[in-house]
Amino acid sequence: MGPESRLIEGAEKDNRWDELFVSNRAVVLAGELCQILLVKCDEPRLVISPPQTSLYAPAGKPFGLMCKGEAQDAEDGAFTNMEWINPRGEVIPEGTPGVKEYGLDSLKLSFVNPKTDDSGTYKCAALYGNTKTLEVNTTLTFYDDIKFEDCEAIQNLIVGKKGMISCRPVGNPQPSINWEKNKQRVRSERVAVTPAGIEISSVTPEDEGLYTVEAFVPATGTNKYKNITVNVLTPPRIIELPEEFIAIQGEEYTITCGADGSQPLTYSWFDPQLRDLSSVDGFKVEEGLLTIYRMERNAGGDYMCKVSNPAGNDEATFRLEVQVRPNIVQLDNLTREENKVAEMECRAEGVPRPVLSIRKDNSYQPLQDGQDERIVVEELEEGDFSILRLRINNLKRSDDGLYFCKASNAAGDVEKAGHIEVQFKPDMNLTPTTSVKAWSANPANLSCIAEANPNATLTWKFQNELIEPNDERYRIYGGVSYGSLLVLTDKKTQYEIFGMYTCEAKNALGENSINIYLEEATEPGQVTQIVFDKVTSTTITFRLMGPGNTGGLPITHYIMKYRNANEPEEASILVEWAKDMPYILSNLKPRAKYHFSVAARNVVGEGPWKNADYIMPEETVPEPPTIITEQETISNFPDRFEVRWEVPNDNGEPITQFEVRYFKVERGIKGWSQVDKAVERQIRNWESNPSYELIGLHPDTYYKIEIRATNKIGNSLPESVVIRTRAGEVNDGHTSMLDEDVISLPIIIAIVLVALLVILVILDITCFFRFHCGLLYLIRYRTCGRSPEKVQGGLEEEELVKAINAMVPMLDQGILMKMHQCYQ
Repeated sequence: MGPESRLIEGAEKDNRWDELFVSNRAVVLAGELCQILLVKCDEPRLVISPPQTSLYAPAGKPFGLMCKGEAQDAEDGAFTNMEWINPRGEVIPEGTPGVKEYGLDSLKLSFVNPKTDDSGTYKCAALYGNTKTLEVNTTLTFYDDIKFEDCEAIQNLIVGKKGMISCRPVGNPQPSINWEKNKQRVRSERVAVTPAGIEISSVTPEDEGLYTVEAFVPATGTNKYKNITVNVLTPPRIIELPEEFIAIQGEEYTITCGADGSQPLTYSWFDPQLRDLSSVDGFKVEEGLLTIYRMERNAGGDYMCKVSNPAGNDEATFRLEVQVRPNIVQLDNLTREENKVAEMECRAEGVPRPVLSIRKDNSYQPLQDGQDERIVVEELEEGDFSILRLRINNLKRSDDGLYFCKASNAAGDVEKAGHIEVQFKPDMNLTPTTSVKAWSANPANLSCIAEANPNATLTWKFQNELIEPNDERYRIYGGVSYGSLLVLTDKKTQYEIFGMYTCEAKNALGENSINIYLEEATEPGQVTQIVFDKVTSTTITFRLMGPGNTGGLPITHYIMKYRNANEPEEASILVEWAKDMPYILSNLKPRAKYHFSVAARNVVGEGPWKNADYIMPEETVPEPPTIITEQETISNFPDRFEVRWEVPNDNGEPITQFEVRYFKVERGIKGWSQVDKAVERQIRNWESNPSYELIGLHPDTYYKIEIRATNKIGNSLPESVVIRTRAGEVNDGHTSMLDEDVISLPIIIAIVLVALLVILVILDITCFFRFHCGLLYLIRYRTCGRSPEKVQGGLEEEELVKAINAMVPMLDQGILMKMHQCYQ
């Protein structure tokens, strides 16, 4: 029987139940009408409550019927022998469970747990006045209430597969069934409605939603609903998992397994031995993440990620490769003699097999075989080990030091240092000096350094005779590879101490020595020559030729005494110059004769004086100014440039002005050439460093600037500089805000203070005339002794305004009128 025939049969049963219900209802109405007529006739009767002749009640639920006798003017106890008779015609005796008397004229029949078998016609019978038999009956039907079997509130379907939404409504009478999805009747070619639920041939995501099954029994009017939430689940599918994962021993790693599909997804991880890693120490499983806290060397292999949900599962594997960082297990330290052979071996292991190289300290380039005819580098393999051998023939002292062996593989790099120690006999080349000077009883310090391995022992000799440690002329310090001999020169009057000293060094490989000469230093000799190198009317620049004999020590200073030849020796001026500094005297008098004396100085003292006389030239034009600006400087502006210069020597006559001359120039084969009319300006006021701003210039143009100094004798030679203006637009002759003079901060503060003072005076005057208070009022009252009443009869408001205008004429009249309006 198909679904449609079952639906038609259910509909026919529903129609029969509807007809039965209508006929029963008609009987009930007729009985009620008859009872009404009987009442009107005042006939005794029995009445069953509920009053229907046909009753429906759910099975399994308590139910009761009440039979009661009714008659007009009947006395209590008029109804006797009242009893209930079951559908089988058997009297249900009073006292039987469920039968209970309620008063003299009522008897109750109760059903505690009725069953459908208890259905039928129940009759109530009694005697009225012990003579008249009365009966009344009712048809009672117990039915099974609607139940939903195999009907979970939440059900899952799997996309792409055949699905079943299970729910079987049952009852007696059998209910009719209706299915809805999201409040719409279920209609689809893929869907078949059965008594057990809905069958779906191929589930799609559109089948997800809220389904409602309705069960209805027309005969009883029972109507029930059941909501079912249907989820369409997608089986999991692993979409993220590396095919191969490379890890390094000892490190922590997290591998991600990503999957799509309906939630919830459950992840499981398995190692090559198929152990569930969620319960294995050293591993952490958290959703799609597998964390390995410390990667072990033997942890490699195939690992599996398995993902499950209610719709199914999926699994995939990846290959874990564990790499091991290189480990250098051997690198020896060597000690060899100079000119011998040193062979160093570096041995390392790792996965994959490491590559080895070796370098010397302070060098980042590895040693290569054949780069030096003395060096041989050999690479070998032995089992799991990589081996590198370094052989150095004919060892040199420069070969001493640290050698770094580097092992590298995909897991990382590691370096280890080994040392080659080269032993050699003493070398005295680091001794700081072989000539030492002494003077003025100052002790002389002779230092000797013997570079040796092993360390050398030092001894001192003077004139080839061994110096004993207790010799009072000397103090010996050190003695192993470094030594110092302190010569007490204050003993020179008693002993011969100047001459040749020998420092001897000795170790197990040999000996060496060096001679150090101690000489007595003196004051320098006389300056060879005083050269008047550059002379002006008021200045002289000297060039001094040093003495032929420096006294054994370098010249440190030159000292000059000079005076006007007409002045006494006591008037001499002393000047001291450091050697190789400019030797310049200034502020000399034109046409005057001067006497100059120069002496050289070293650390011992001053040499003899060298004398010279010189007559200064007469007054003349100034020296050329020194322009501070560098050649071909680019201006910060397209139409102006500020040039600065230093005030030159005036050559005996004060400078009265500077002449600034500038003009356009172009660069040619022969240099700069003038292309425009020159502009000339005179500068008569200046400070320490004069300046002048050239304005009205053209953008991106070269200008030559000439500056001359003028005194009453004439003009100096010009000093010039070529500059270039910056490219850009000019302000059409208008000065921008940036070009205007900026008001300084002190001026702004002063203006603000003056404005505040004026406002305070205005307020005090206002208070005097309007409110008879304030500082002016107090002074007036104290000095004149006038009462407030007399003052009050003073000026009117117009006089107040006039007084304020007269006192502060510079203020805006509009502000004063506003103040006048505020007091009206």
